[in-house]
Amino acid sequence: MRILCVGASHKTAPVAVREKLVFDSSAARDALLVLQEQYPQGEFIILSTCNRSEIFVARPLHGEPKEESLRAFFGSFHGLSPDQYEDSLYLLSDSEAVRHLFNVACGLDSMVTGDDQILAQMKDAFRLAQENQTCRSRLVELFQSAFTVAKEVRRETQVSAGRSSAASVAVSMAQEALTDLSNCTALSVGAGKMNELMLKGLVRAGVGRIIITNRSPEHARELAESCSGQVMPFGELVGALAQADVVVCSTASPDPVITQAKLRAAMAQRPDRPMLLIDIAVPRDVEPQANEIPGVTLYNIDDLKAVVEKTVSLRDGQVEACREIIDAHVGRYFHKLHIREVVPALESLYYIMRNIADEELSRVANKLTGESEQDQAVFRRALHRTLRRILHRPIINLRSAAGTQIAREHAVMLRRLFNLQADGGMSPHGMPPHARMASMMGRKPTPEEMQAMQTHADAMPPNIQQAILADPDLAHRLGPEE
Repeated sequence: MRILCVGASHKTAPVAVREKLVFDSSAARDALLVLQEQYPQGEFIILSTCNRSEIFVARPLHGEPKEESLRAFFGSFHGLSPDQYEDSLYLLSDSEAVRHLFNVACGLDSMVTGDDQILAQMKDAFRLAQENQTCRSRLVELFQSAFTVAKEVRRETQVSAGRSSAASVAVSMAQEALTDLSNCTALSVGAGKMNELMLKGLVRAGVGRIIITNRSPEHARELAESCSGQVMPFGELVGALAQADVVVCSTASPDPVITQAKLRAAMAQRPDRPMLLIDIAVPRDVEPQANEIPGVTLYNIDDLKAVVEKTVSLRDGQVEACREIIDAHVGRYFHKLHIREVVPALESLYYIMRNIADEELSRVANKLTGESEQDQAVFRRALHRTLRRILHRPIINLRSAAGTQIAREHAVMLRRLFNLQADGGMSPHGMPPHARMASMMGRKPTPEEMQAMQTHADAMPPNIQQAILADPDLAHRLGPEE
């Protein structure tokens, strides 16, 4: 199995590029369904925030989608030519992709180190994929592992101490620019979670008055009640702007909601008062040309980096401790994953060989002398023990090499040579290993044998996983001693 991540973030793409690659909740749902339809063997989760747009994929080792298909998907879905986004995309695979996901969950890849909002955004992305059935066992396990790592990092380190989100940094910028907020009016364009965080921060900073405008009046009223604000209709945006000293913007609009023309009209009503706009939306809510208007200062999400540097310096001492925790979890994740990739093939092979031995023993049973049943039991134990001894060394070697390319190649070769499936279940020909063995022996299995073999094949994968997790040395189960 392969784990892939393709995307762009604030580290590789400016906001002008990121806003072209963003997936709002509706677009993310559509994209997930398109990917699942095109690549039914794959699993997909899309994480899209103001600082990143990433697609996480789990697929069979030699399956689809290939890396180049994922890169091209960004362009085809958003209607972009390669030159508009290709240079900003990164591709991470396997351990790099898992480590990256864990870093993101812990806030180490955020613009603000230790960002505590990203985890909630990841859970939303995970929930959306589950609702649309585009993530199953592999990505479910991976993202749950990421949530566990994030919880441990926040519990064991101080990486989230101090200002820990883009919203809190935006408030800090307003304080530095305006000094005394007690005589200032703050306008929130939008009524989402980030708007709520910014307004609550401004309230704590002592802002004098709050106005909220939003396309949904109901959402605006809910937010106004939580921060003692006043609601103005979205259609009166120019009038609201004219009253504001600081404007915070975070909507899901695909196009700017504050144009240069609207700002000029608002500033004409307040010629002697400057205005600070902080736009953390992606795509941007304020036209970049707004900065050309006298008296207007506009900051977008990328402009927050200057304040971020101060926060990062306070947390640098915690990053190394975070990385140690993350590295340990990456190692444990792949240890379990790689063992599950190679050991089931050997177990399936063992059961096939054991049943072949039993078949041969049954054929010669009437030729044995003495107490036939007792002799058969002795011979059967000896044969089974011989098979376990034969497989003991391959298990040891594959376990020690788990995670390497050679181990994967050996496991693939075993499955091909003996017609095994990766999970020890049904063979590619539609029969469980025992039934396949009977076919190899030149006869059809009886209905009773088929039922028993099917039951065993169906039960094998969880048993294998449970045994692996409970017993670190699986070789003892298939070792040289009975």
